[in-house]
Amino acid sequence: MHSDDIEYNLRYRIITVSSSRTIENDISGNKMAELIGKTYERSIVKDDEVEILGELFCNYNKFDVFIYIGGTGASRLDQTSIALRKIADKEFSGFGELFRAKSGGYFPYISDASMFTYKKKIIFSIPGSENAQPVAYEIISRIVNHTYHELTKE
Repeated sequence: MHSDDIEYNLRYRIITVSSSRTIENDISGNKMAELIGKTYERSIVKDDEVEILGELFCNYNKFDVFIYIGGTGASRLDQTSIALRKIADKEFSGFGELFRAKSGGYFPYISDASMFTYKKKIIFSIPGSENAQPVAYEIISRIVNHTYHELTKE
C-alpha cells in the first residue's frame, strides 16, 4: 500500500490569530472548520509570540495538525510564521509558494503562509482572509496524510 492511499484520523487544532475576532465572528475559522469537517477544536489567540507558541505546546499531545489562521501579513503585528520558525524542525516553503500561486492576484504574494513540522506535528500558517481558506484547505487535504505518514513511520 502506498502512503497516499492511507487515510489517517487526524486531529486538527484551528487557531485564529487575531486581536479582534471571537469564535462567533471568526468567519475564516468557521470556514476552515466547515472544510475540515473532521475531528477539530478551535481557539483564538492574540498576535503574540507567547500565545501563538503556547497553543502548540499546551495542545501538543491532543492534536496532529495545527492550522494557524491570520498573522501572516505585512503588519508589524503579524507574527505567526515568524514565531513558528523559531521552534520548527523544518519549514516547507513550497506550501506557501503553491498557496500564493493558486490564490491568484498580487496580495497573496505579501503573505508569509507556510508549512512547518515540529516533533511529528504538522503546522500550517495561512492568511486570515475568508477567501484563503478553501485554497489552503485544498492543498492541505492533498498533502496532510502523506506528510503525517512520513513524520510517523520511523
